[in-house]
Formats: sequence, structure tokens, C-alpha cells
Amino acid sequence: MKSGIWLSATALAVIGILPGTGAAIGQQTGSAEASAINLPVNQATSYKGEEFLLLGNAVRGAGEPVIAVDPKNPDIILIGAMANRNYIPGEKWAVGVPFSNWESVVQYRNTPDGTVSEYALSRDRGRTWKFFEVPVQHYFKMNGIADTFVGFGKDERMFTGSMDFFPLDPSPLVKSLEREPRPGLLYGNTDIAWSDDMGKTWSTPEHVMGQATPKEEYGPDVKPLFLGKTPYDRPFLITDQSTGTIYIPGNGSGGDPVHQETFVRASDDNGKTWGLIYAYDSPDYPEGGMASRPAAANGALGVAYIASKVPANQGPAKCPCAVFGVSRDEGKTFEHHVVTSDVYIPHGFFGMGSPALAADPSHPGRFAVMTFSNENSEMQIRVTDDYGQSWKGPVTAGSVPGTTMRKPDIAYSPQGVLAVMWLATKPDGTYTAWSNASRDGGATFGKQVQVSETPSPARQSIKFRGNNWDGDDLSSIAVDDQYVHIVWADGRAGFLGSWYARVPLTSY
Repeated sequence: MKSGIWLSATALAVIGILPGTGAAIGQQTGSAEASAINLPVNQATSYKGEEFLLLGNAVRGAGEPVIAVDPKNPDIILIGAMANRNYIPGEKWAVGVPFSNWESVVQYRNTPDGTVSEYALSRDRGRTWKFFEVPVQHYFKMNGIADTFVGFGKDERMFTGSMDFFPLDPSPLVKSLEREPRPGLLYGNTDIAWSDDMGKTWSTPEHVMGQATPKEEYGPDVKPLFLGKTPYDRPFLITDQSTGTIYIPGNGSGGDPVHQETFVRASDDNGKTWGLIYAYDSPDYPEGGMASRPAAANGALGVAYIASKVPANQGPAKCPCAVFGVSRDEGKTFEHHVVTSDVYIPHGFFGMGSPALAADPSHPGRFAVMTFSNENSEMQIRVTDDYGQSWKGPVTAGSVPGTTMRKPDIAYSPQGVLAVMWLATKPDGTYTAWSNASRDGGATFGKQVQVSETPSPARQSIKFRGNNWDGDDLSSIAVDDQYVHIVWADGRAGFLGSWYARVPLTSY
């Protein structure tokens, strides 16, 4: 596997994506580590922190943002977003009607750089930022990307990645397959690149899994349904900081009979080589709904998903059920446990994010699972301290009267503080970002905080500058020893952009 330098500082400058060449929010300080006491505070916020537009503009939006904070140096923050051209010349669909026909999807997906990954890097805990791209789609000669992700390795290696798909010069076979009913992510792969010098240079990007992955790289009992695009959706990068193992998931279809299935792959050498691909579920606990990203700490890999059935010996479990799986061999085998039964399943694609999962690095065996209740109006947390053998809760982490919850996320800090966030959406489609935190690992929560000062307009009202109705499936949260950091897509600037907020832990 190649691991040479792909994009140097000189090359990045030539193509206009050297960190710092974007529209700067402020000048980078000379010090790599700035004291948190020097951070600016917007006194208008109830939590005495900050929130502001970070990525996106009127021509190219930025949605579905993800965030990672370096666990060894919380001054270093990396954010990525899926940045789409708000309009593709000649689009045949009515603007504001997402993916109304395959011709429109194919035209959008076949527009070179119609979608790119944009990143923001801070080395002073969010005071100043530098902006850059890592265009993996150029290296693999693909048209665009989807589902940007970021992360840090145990040795502070910085990772960026995304899916890329739709070849620049498709063969007649590919062109014919583009007419299939769901061509949106056809011929896609999940790819990563890494930097060991704070983004000055980047490794050659590498495939992790996707259409290019041969069957021999799947576990012997894994039966993926390929169709040119499995796993096809929503990668993340998760690091077990105790071992250095990194994990990347992917959603797709597989099994016998074929059903929705989520896969995971591990690397023990910082992404240079990868083990076999395994599935979250098993024949006894088949996946039947959405799944969380993995969570890993203290040598244990955790997953959570909605199962369509569970064994009879699990008691009077009425499915759909939230199931937790724990693996100590990087996904080869899982020990499954029912977290709760008769789970409320959110309607539509906005079910993404439930269940959500987090691992507490300060407490071996502790994982937190988030689900919704009361028709998406209440966030509930359940916690295990024994790798899923038993569960405490549920505890209500948040609820805003008159709204439904969308695009939630949860995360533990290295010190064991559990933070949550969500978007509270009114019937008219306007929404605000909210957050809460627990200092006892998820047993109790403090005072929930409205993070965004004013509501975002409904996406329909900014349909001409709405990130082309794509790339807005989730929000993201990270926690350090002093702050909760939140990113979400918001339309208050007149277009869908990625906003960032920093909330002091003392505010909850």
C-alpha cells in the first residue's frame, strides 16, 4: 500500500488549497497552542461562548459537518464538511425538489467537483482557522465526493476522508448502470489520506472499502450485496486511543436474505494496511434499521443498531430493538445485547443518528446509547458499565416543547464527560441547535443550552442555495476538558453553511 507524499505544500499552493488560502476568519497566531483563557466570548450568548458560520458560501454550500478534537492537545480542532455547488447548470429537476428523477441525479453526480470536501483547522482551540481541501476525487479520477469525515490517530496523525464516486470517463457499462433506480452513489469508494505535519503535506489517498473491494477482503461469513456500490454510505473515522487501532464503518446491504447492513474495517498501523471487513449484525440479531458509528476505547469496539428480531432467550423483547454489540477482536466476532425493545423509529431519512453510541475512555466497559422517544421529541440515554451485560436508564438528556429532534450526536471527553447535541425543529421547518452534558458519565444531565442564538430558516426557504439538497444528514459534537464543540448545517447566512459553536462545560 502506497504511503508517499501526494500533496505537498507547494502543490497545495499551486491548486489554490494551501491551508490559509481560503476566506480567513482571522490571522493564525504564531503559537501552536493558545491558552483557552484568551478565547473570545460573545456576551450575547446565554452560555458565554461563541457560534459562527465557518464553512460554505453563496456559490458552494457546506453541510453534514463533522468535528474531531485532538485528545492529546485540545487546542487542535479539525472540521470537515460536504461542500456542494448550489446549482449545476442545466439541472433538469425543479430546484428545491431533491433527487426527483435519475437524469437529474446522474447529471449532478457527473459534474466534476460538483461536490468537494472542505476542511477547517484550528491550532488555538477555535480562535483562528485555516481552510483547505484534500481532493481525493482527483487522484482516483472521479467526479465528486460525499460524506466527508475527519479524525486523529493515537500519535496525533491527522486523517481526512470521504467517499468518491462516478468516474470522470465512464465506460459504456458504467453509463448503462447509471440508469439504475438508485444511482446516487454508484461506483463509490471510501478513501482516506493522512498528514503528520498539521496539514502541510498529505499521503497518497487509499481505498478503505467500497466498490473496488474484492470479496476476499470480507470476513468469511460476510455476504455483501455489491451492485457496484456496497458499502455505499456514511463513513466515519474512530480511534481507540488506548491501542491506536482505527475503525471505519460503511452502510450498505448484505446477508441472506439481503437486508440493510453496516460494515466495519480496522487498521492497526494508522491506515497503511487494513484487516477484513465485518458486519455489525448476525443471523440471530439481524439489522433492521439505522446503525450508529462505531465507538472504541480500552481495547473494545462497540456498535449499536436497530435489529428486526432477537433470540427468544433475550426475554420479552418486542422488536424493533436497539442492540449493542461489543468486539474484542476488531469486529471479527461480536457479543450482542438488547439495550431496549419496541424502539421508536423516526420516519424518513432523518432517522439517521438514532441510535447513537459513545465509549468512555476513562472508564473501561462504559458505553452510552442514545435513542429517541415520544415521536422524536425526547432524547434518552442508557449507560452500561460492563460492556453491555446490564444497562442503566433511560435518562432524559434533552427535550424542547413543540419541536422534534433531528441530527443528534453524542461523545465522551477523555475525562469521561458525556455531551449531547440535537437540532430542535418546529413544524414550519425552522430549527435551533441545542446541547447538554453529564459530568457523571450519563447518569444525570445538567441544564440544556440553546446553542444557536436565533433559528435557522427551513431549508425549503433557501432552496436555491441549499447545498443542492444534498449533504445534510447529520451534525457532530466533540468534548475536551473545558468545552463542548458543536458543528451543524444552518441557513441563517442565506445559504446552507456549516456553523461552529464552543460552549463552556460550566454552562450546563
